[in-house]
Amino acid sequence: MAEANTDDIERRAAAENPRYRGVALADETPDELPALLAIAVGVAILAIAIVWPAIRDQNEAALGTGSETVAAAEGDEAQAAAEEGEEAENEEEGEQPEDGAELDLALFESELAGLGITGISLNAEGAVVTAEGTVPDEATRTQVVDYLVDQPGVASVVDGLTVEAPSDAVAGVTATAAQVSIVLEGTVPDEATEQALVERSIVVYSEAQVDNQLVVDAGAQPPVVVTVAGSMTDPVLYGQISTAFEGIDGVEIGEATIVLEESNEVESSLNALEPIEFASGSALIEPASEGVLDEAAELLNADPDVALEIGGHTDSVGGEESNQTLSQARAETVLAALQARNVTNEMTAVGFGERRLKVAPDDNDAEAQRANRRIEFRITN
Repeated sequence: MAEANTDDIERRAAAENPRYRGVALADETPDELPALLAIAVGVAILAIAIVWPAIRDQNEAALGTGSETVAAAEGDEAQAAAEEGEEAENEEEGEQPEDGAELDLALFESELAGLGITGISLNAEGAVVTAEGTVPDEATRTQVVDYLVDQPGVASVVDGLTVEAPSDAVAGVTATAAQVSIVLEGTVPDEATEQALVERSIVVYSEAQVDNQLVVDAGAQPPVVVTVAGSMTDPVLYGQISTAFEGIDGVEIGEATIVLEESNEVESSLNALEPIEFASGSALIEPASEGVLDEAAELLNADPDVALEIGGHTDSVGGEESNQTLSQARAETVLAALQARNVTNEMTAVGFGERRLKVAPDDNDAEAQRANRRIEFRITN
């Protein structure tokens, strides 16, 4: 009984004093230990169940915010890089239409025409352009293809162009000169040569008397051999046309077959009359020349089938344009005066200005100037 009391006293002391709890637990009986462990485990599970959801939500929120921030940052960087790359590409290549976008073929053809290339037909299938037509040489073919390749939106070019066959044309001109006209026939390699030949003709003849039938053929190789042929009765015209085409670049003068003929009786008689005088600087016929006009009318009325050119000529004093106008007016005045005297012949009034000076030069030479101011009659049939 005493031992039992002693045990009870020790247990109570252990329960009241923490220093004895560990020892006391170790001393618990085997039946009491499982129950205590079960209680401890239950408390721990309960604590975890209460605390864990809050911790989980907090972690997920933190992770979500971080992910979104990283994703947004990465997205911004990618977009910025893409925009920077696009700007760099545009700076290097310029704005390029998308492949397959509609191409302005009419504009391309117009710009090629501006380069002097015509007759080109363009077709497009998507960004592929086909060029067809005929070009004069390989250099032009390359020029067309290179132009198209450089156009925005053109991915490639199909070359369907044809180069013209080499020309077998021979460069050569015949200038057939008559008393009242000149005809230019033949082939020249370029427009510059054509223009030079026409201008040299106009120096001698009036513009209306030049019949230009020249053909420009780029395949015709210079030099251009010019042969002067024909016949006339005016010695001044003969001398001028014989040398009119000398000194032109790319032109050689062939052997001339031009002939200076003698005037017929009517023409000789008309030009042998005293000169028809005019008031200075005008087309008014001086009274002293009325008798000369009467004689001219008598000669023509005796041969009404004769066709006639009435040529007005001036000296070189004054402006070229004003001299041309004055000479035309004087020729027309003479024609009207003859018609007023019942002359029915076919007559044409032509002003030559200072083109055909009988005496050259006539500067500061009153006699030469007087000789150059004249009306000449030339038979045209």
